[in-house]
Amino acid sequence: MTRLVHMSDIHFDRVDPVVVDALRAEINADPPDLIIVSGDLTQHAYRHEYRAAGAFLRSLNAPVLAVPGNHDITYIHLAQRFLDPYARWRRFISREIEPTWTDDTVAVVGLNTARRMAWGFDWSKGRFGLRQLHRLNKRLEALPKELFRIVVAHHPLHAPEHAPDLDIVGRADEALACFQRNGVGLVLAGHLHRGYVHAHEIAQEGLPPLLVIQASTATSTRLRGEPNAYHRLEIDKSGTVALEVRAWDGREWRQVATREQGARRPKDEPGDLAGLG
Repeated sequence: MTRLVHMSDIHFDRVDPVVVDALRAEINADPPDLIIVSGDLTQHAYRHEYRAAGAFLRSLNAPVLAVPGNHDITYIHLAQRFLDPYARWRRFISREIEPTWTDDTVAVVGLNTARRMAWGFDWSKGRFGLRQLHRLNKRLEALPKELFRIVVAHHPLHAPEHAPDLDIVGRADEALACFQRNGVGLVLAGHLHRGYVHAHEIAQEGLPPLLVIQASTATSTRLRGEPNAYHRLEIDKSGTVALEVRAWDGREWRQVATREQGARRPKDEPGDLAGLG
């Protein structure tokens, strides 16, 4: 059994310090085997934000696998953005931007969907590159066949059902097809500050099921009608995934119902936290 914590969009410099301290205490009271952070560790990619985000991650009593988000590349210093966009990431977070972590049950593979530029004025939109997916094929082929395969990226591969016009990552269809061909069973992502689960339709008989889990923001004050939240996952050797959503109710973290495809729970449903925080 492998135990994971998945958090996203922690946005240091736009955080609630009470939530940060409570999250640290909760994780350290019951440390997982691995903490996964699916991008946007900073707000503006400033040095002091990176320093604070790195200190927070190092204060957690478990190894961390993180991938960048669009906020982790500077919009202010264009020379840095185009010439060396991940210099601060490598200094304060990790030397890798597409890390891999394995134990005897799972293999977790990070993919960077942030881009230093894009067509149009909105550079926040992410994209999978064709050469990147080709490299992913080789990375996944090299893994032991018996390991359950997890991909971590920042940008969403499916829009929430109640907001179908929200942008998803570029080349989402190609990426999902690549994941399924290579036996990926789980994708963890963020970016939208909305938490939901999507069971991706099986395109071809014999391919494994593919679960896509989107996380809300764990610590930021930039809420999107949902409370701060993070995920705890347990995966056994048969590939069974157990998901627990932990949300902040203003006083403590507690378990809440999983949201399928971003649908808001009725206000009278037990455990509903919509609008809190």
